[in-house]
Amino acid sequence: MTELGERPQEKVGPLELIAFLCELAMLVLLAMAGIAMMDSLLGRVLVAIALPAAAAGIWSVWMAPTSRRRLPNPSRLYAQVALFAVVGLIIGSALGWLVGAAFFVVSAVVFAERWRRELRAA
Repeated sequence: MTELGERPQEKVGPLELIAFLCELAMLVLLAMAGIAMMDSLLGRVLVAIALPAAAAGIWSVWMAPTSRRRLPNPSRLYAQVALFAVVGLIIGSALGWLVGAAFFVVSAVVFAERWRRELRAA
């Protein structure tokens, strides 16, 4: 039983772990892309910080489970897939299109499956 004001604890299975790893990979790959995009050291540092910070900011406001402004599904899934697509393009242009495409496909499939399971459970 949860105390007043606490959210019930969600089950964490393999799919949730993979989803979390996709979120972390997004931040790491954006930092790597930022480093690869710029020539100067200052530019590399700034872009390597700015890109993941922007993605984390978007995620924390509209997609994080504890956000007060979390989008309801299916809008949240659409926003996640759009973010993964943009990130995939950025990663693809800096690190190689295969890396960007692989990130996008894996992330989109994982989060779509999470949504599908959420629908089945409801």
